Amino acid sequence: MSQNNIPMEFIERWKSFYGKSQTESIIHNLRQNEPRIIVPNLLKTNIPNLVLQLESNGFKFKKINEFNGLIVTFEPFNIVSTPEYLSGMFSIQALSSLIPPLSLQPSSNSIVADLTASPGIKTSLLAQQMNNRGTIIAIEKSSKRIPALKANLIRMGVLNTIILNLDSVLFPKLDIQVDHILLDAPCSGTGLKLTKNKRLRPRILNDIFRLAKQQEALIEKAWEQLKPNGTLVYSTCSLEPEEGEVQIENFLELHKNEVVLLSIPFDIGSSGSNTNWKTPLNTQLVKTKRIFPKLGYDGFFTAILKKR
Repeated sequence: MSQNNIPMEFIERWKSFYGKSQTESIIHNLRQNEPRIIVPNLLKTNIPNLVLQLESNGFKFKKINEFNGLIVTFEPFNIVSTPEYLSGMFSIQALSSLIPPLSLQPSSNSIVADLTASPGIKTSLLAQQMNNRGTIIAIEKSSKRIPALKANLIRMGVLNTIILNLDSVLFPKLDIQVDHILLDAPCSGTGLKLTKNKRLRPRILNDIFRLAKQQEALIEKAWEQLKPNGTLVYSTCSLEPEEGEVQIENFLELHKNEVVLLSIPFDIGSSGSNTNWKTPLNTQLVKTKRIFPKLGYDGFFTAILKKR
């Protein structure tokens, strides 16, 4: 039994975690068609110049204050066919996906690992913050996803990145200590709008627990390679606490003497500590962010961990 392709098992779970009112909002927003949102590539342009060029060809936009995003309100033709897109002047992305890389805040001399890099939009956002300097190690497990990663980094003008076709669990075998790690972990994707999520089926309920084990292994291996005082941003496009709040709760318990949570540098979403769980969550989780689906945003969880 499902409600517009959302299994009742998930609806009941969300009610227990977030309450009836928030769950009704989640269901409503998961059903909505997602607007096309573009974000300028600061290696090549800025908002005023990009808008000027695209509006001269008939495109119309509505500005979003967060992250310099633009909602496309009118397309005389497909915007991905424009010279501006093909030359990498902008990317198309849900705004919630910008939060993890922008929260990492690497400097221009940092060594950064992006552990699940394809298709490369988050990697390009890291490169923009680093002014195309320093080093990004972009790791992607699937060989089939490497061409898309490579093509996007070339299109976006990213020059400071090494691409590795590698399972991120094997990252410690490289014996490379890094300043920052972005782990946008593989997850159930239950926070994605229904138009994008083709996997929301009852079997995913069992997948949550399998994926949580994978996420646990990934974050543990990543932590081994993080320098002291380094930061790791962990994120999932999931509404399930097992892949968010509980994952970080367990990690804090295992590494209580060597990790501290940092606050997400954006006033958006709600605190992860507001999520109802079987037992009270660690008070540090007030610094994490639980983002619920809404216009321009998928459901997301993000946390920043600093190594003491």
